[in-house]
Amino acid sequence: MVKPNTVVLLSIAGSMIAGCATRVPVDIEDLPPTAAGSASEHIIDRDDIGFYTTGNWNISTAIQGFEGQDYLISDPGTGENVATWNLNIIRTFDVYAKWTSTSRRGSNVKFIVHHLDSNNNLVTETVTVDQRENGGQWFKLGTYRMSTLTGRVTVSNDADGWVVADAILFQETGVTEPEEEPTTTDDTDGDGIPDEWEIQYGLDPNDPSDAELDADGDGLSNKDEYLLLTDPTNPDTDGDYIPDGFEVAYGLDPTLDDGASDSDGDGLTNYQEYLADTDPNDSNSVLPANSVLLTWEAPTQRTDGSTLEEGEIAQYELAYGQTSTSEERIIDNSSTAFSSYGGGRTSTGYGGYIGDNYFIMDPGSGEVTAQWQVYELSPQTSYNLSAHWVSSDLRASNATYRYTYIDSNGQQVTGTATVDQRSDGGTWQPLGSFVTSDTSLVVEINNDADGYVVADAIKLDGAGGDEQTVFVEPTPYNSYVIHDLAPGEWQFRIRAIDTDGLEGEYSEIGVRTIE
Repeated sequence: MVKPNTVVLLSIAGSMIAGCATRVPVDIEDLPPTAAGSASEHIIDRDDIGFYTTGNWNISTAIQGFEGQDYLISDPGTGENVATWNLNIIRTFDVYAKWTSTSRRGSNVKFIVHHLDSNNNLVTETVTVDQRENGGQWFKLGTYRMSTLTGRVTVSNDADGWVVADAILFQETGVTEPEEEPTTTDDTDGDGIPDEWEIQYGLDPNDPSDAELDADGDGLSNKDEYLLLTDPTNPDTDGDYIPDGFEVAYGLDPTLDDGASDSDGDGLTNYQEYLADTDPNDSNSVLPANSVLLTWEAPTQRTDGSTLEEGEIAQYELAYGQTSTSEERIIDNSSTAFSSYGGGRTSTGYGGYIGDNYFIMDPGSGEVTAQWQVYELSPQTSYNLSAHWVSSDLRASNATYRYTYIDSNGQQVTGTATVDQRSDGGTWQPLGSFVTSDTSLVVEINNDADGYVVADAIKLDGAGGDEQTVFVEPTPYNSYVIHDLAPGEWQFRIRAIDTDGLEGEYSEIGVRTIE
């Protein structure tokens, strides 16, 4: 179900055709000065903050005349591939586009400018251009008052030829609307940030290098923060628990609490898309198959029955682990997974064995070995390993099993278990537990012992993975995403911890299978 957006478009989009006959490409240096003050230009190219795409675009440098290092190109389609240049500044701009031209380009490429009209309504205007012509030049789309909410330009592959998404130039006209605050133009260090703004946020108006610093670690430079009207000392200006850098990269508004909105209507909120590292504007950008989104309701009562306010929850403790992913597996000495070398023989001399017989080795110095090779284990799963033998007074008191596997660090590890085969015959005896990152295991026993050594059978029980714990800070969204889960069945449970450190009861267990 699509959740209602907090932005309401108050008027429908207009449409305007603008080919080379009605709009002439302009050399920016030939433009007259703006009405007041010096011109301020903002070029957004493919690698800049504020540019993002959905769908399939290819990087190209084949045709010269592009801005920056390269440009993006899409084959003709029906609009499924979209490129967006986002500028969150409330000012009036002359807006220009640049592309490269060939005869195979679209003749009806549509740039859509999202802006404010004279009544401060959010509107769009469609400007259709012929990209077969005017390549390598700045082409004026029009003059528009942009908005921090939706100030952007988009282009899609809804055209009759190949579409180029190269760069957009926003050039300030110097017009200040009556309701806008006048912009301070003093910039002592020439870093593009007014002195007054630098002083307000603790920057040095005499040091141009601080324009490129990222004081709050949100992925935006201080100059980006100035242009986007965000707080350079707060990584989440609007307090919606989504970092400003993520919001700008995906065309969300870093000054508007839109964490609970579902921009692409795919059932995930923008905040959940951030947790999942998916695109909040693309409904086809979904959780990877090995990730799980967890949601929960905040508890309202303590274990003693007293009321628990949501503001009293300091954090949540999320526990999860993999359950048993395999049936009990018994591998007998008659199995094809069993082999021996150096000697030995089968016997039925003593009862209590598994299967039709057991394998026995005379005491020696290790020249005879029995081996079980196990495959198709589940990675990141804990297994219990047991062995079975038949006993007599002639058996070894120091028979040693060795089991080799790949641990979670990718290293080959060999565990050992020494047993007394004079006793405990006819029963399963534990050798040890292990967690493998691979799908195979090798178990061996040899005749380096003080008596006869029996190799009858081994058993594996999938015990599940070790339970892991994550502490989650409370948010209004009560959501968390766990990534990189191994195939198998996983269990999840959660509990609240209050500001006094008191732990609540765990929730009921939730189960999810990863294919």
